[in-house]
Amino acid sequence: MMVGKILKNMKMKSFNKTGVILCVVISLILGNCAKADKEFVHDSNTIAKLSCRATHTSTLFEGLITEYDKEGNEVRGIFEQKDVEGGYGIISIKIPEHYSNEIDLHDVYLYATLSWDQSITPSLTGKQDISGEEGLLITVKSGVGTRRMYRIKGYIEQ
Repeated sequence: MMVGKILKNMKMKSFNKTGVILCVVISLILGNCAKADKEFVHDSNTIAKLSCRATHTSTLFEGLITEYDKEGNEVRGIFEQKDVEGGYGIISIKIPEHYSNEIDLHDVYLYATLSWDQSITPSLTGKQDISGEEGLLITVKSGVGTRRMYRIKGYIEQ
């Protein structure tokens, strides 16, 4: 009743009961949000696949992804997130020599396959430089905030 009197005093008669009820309903809904089910919480921060192209329609070159655990040991075969947690990845993109005139490793488009709610920083939008020993360093973030670093390096096969 106190809110009604305040609203009445403020000359907001059309807002009094309807507005108060609406505010109470909204606060109840927002105040009772449940946590996400475990099936919707994703801790994966690994890249499933990465490839590159010189243009959006040119030949696609697949990257070879090598995963390492937190001790720097290579992880092979099928693995779970816990097996690689705290580690890093290296992605090597081999360009056959006969394509060397068509592709400039300083200027390629990259395409990554991620799962669920992952994100990559910096974004792979636009052309990227994957040349040299350093290549391109990216970070993949999972839906729960865990991070994994990848180094993407391209080279012309001799």
